[in-house]
Amino acid sequence: MSTRDSRDEAAPPEDWEAPRERWLSTAVRPAFGPRSVLLEVVARLLIPAILTFSVFLLVSGHDRPGGGFAGGLVASMAYVLRYIAGGRHELAAGLPMRPNGLLAIGLFLACATAAFPLLIGGPILEVHTFTAALPVFGEVKFASYLVFESGVFLIVVGLVLSVVASLGARMEAEEEEARAEKARERVRRPRFTGGGGA
Repeated sequence: MSTRDSRDEAAPPEDWEAPRERWLSTAVRPAFGPRSVLLEVVARLLIPAILTFSVFLLVSGHDRPGGGFAGGLVASMAYVLRYIAGGRHELAAGLPMRPNGLLAIGLFLACATAAFPLLIGGPILEVHTFTAALPVFGEVKFASYLVFESGVFLIVVGLVLSVVASLGARMEAEEEEARAEKARERVRRPRFTGGGGA
């Protein structure tokens, strides 16, 4: 057996860095280095908790610290973590719609909530409240400011994700170009075979 064959047997397989079980949706390798099992596990565990906390900030923001802006920033960080763990394909798989759609819906909700009181003769951004009896929660009070805050929430999430997608796509393109250049260098480099003449 030659030394080259023994080296090939001892070398790990080409995809040895990839986790055996995927913790995120896509199987595509992220542009920024190999997949990290630890980062994928942490992302999978933390993202639901971060999104739940962002909804809590959104709902409780009128009476306590928080609101649509703070909740939107926290929700955006969950998606940024998902992007770091899996790249742009993972970010696209985790979003319900494109960031521009989130921006449009958020802007519509905020403007409609602000302008609706004008249609019924009230001042702009007037708050209307009503109560509803829900089966498990009992009597719950709803206010129109929650719709406005939801619009702000969606605007912030859409804006942050559009910035991440545009900047990240450029960085990923540069990374893929550098990878392709390294591959071309390897092909251009002459291969020396062992052996010698007397």
